[in-house]
Amino acid sequence: MTLSDFDVLGEEITDEETEEIVRKGDPRRSLVRYQPSGSELFVSIRLNLPLLRAAVSLPVLLLKPSSRDDEVLKPNNPALEAAGGWDLLAPEGSRRNWGLLERICQDLTRSSVPACYLAEQHGANRRDFYFVTEDVAGLERIARAAAEALSFPLAIERRRLADVAPTILPAEAIGELGLEISNDARLRATRFEFWGAETSLAKLRAELERRGYRYLELNRSVMELRMINAVPIDGPSFPAVLKEIAPLARSLGCSYRGTETIEGSDQFALNRTLPDRYATDTSRGAFGWFLGKKRR
Repeated sequence: MTLSDFDVLGEEITDEETEEIVRKGDPRRSLVRYQPSGSELFVSIRLNLPLLRAAVSLPVLLLKPSSRDDEVLKPNNPALEAAGGWDLLAPEGSRRNWGLLERICQDLTRSSVPACYLAEQHGANRRDFYFVTEDVAGLERIARAAAEALSFPLAIERRRLADVAPTILPAEAIGELGLEISNDARLRATRFEFWGAETSLAKLRAELERRGYRYLELNRSVMELRMINAVPIDGPSFPAVLKEIAPLARSLGCSYRGTETIEGSDQFALNRTLPDRYATDTSRGAFGWFLGKKRR
């Protein structure tokens, strides 16, 4: 497939009068990535696998517009700021950045330049955008013209999807797309979220801590446990991580949110059978896989 087969932005379109969906939008996934400094990077990815497959062999451009100082929220935590903590854009700064994104997408559509929006990342005073394109010069021309019209200084970096996959893709998609990521990116601090009752989540936390996972927080408003661990995210290795955490959570009455998977949370619902690709080797019993792993 070529990029002309896809909508540039991939948003849902509805009829304003009838409110009928004219075109379904692509699913979006929110991810959290951790920088070497410990700061967080918030990522929103357009999870369209045919588009991502087309992007594997094409250039990916990272557009980095610079916002004004008054559009950045300063952290109120002195310790965080002293440690080099992150700053996020204020609402008005985010709105202006999104206006730039919409302008670029509209201009790409009008000019028929073959390019599609893939993802955005927010953190460290910035909100940056990833595009895949078959015409690097055409995308750069349109992006710079839009940025100039909206008074944005703009830097552009050329990448490959394999280079940016550890940041913008759910880990499971790396294997699905057959991407070869660099050796230094294969082990990544990754956040895992689980839903359940508080007592069940407490048991799950204890079991995961025994396996080297670190507790981040328990969000009681949605009863979501958040844990973090450095895990391999390359295609051959990450399925083993999922085969550990998904059945373990299920055995304790919790469900993995599926953030780092392609299909997401529904497949892990407690009222559904756990998909075979995430199940343990039942020939050794419910916990045979875990115990065998710990003895090795």
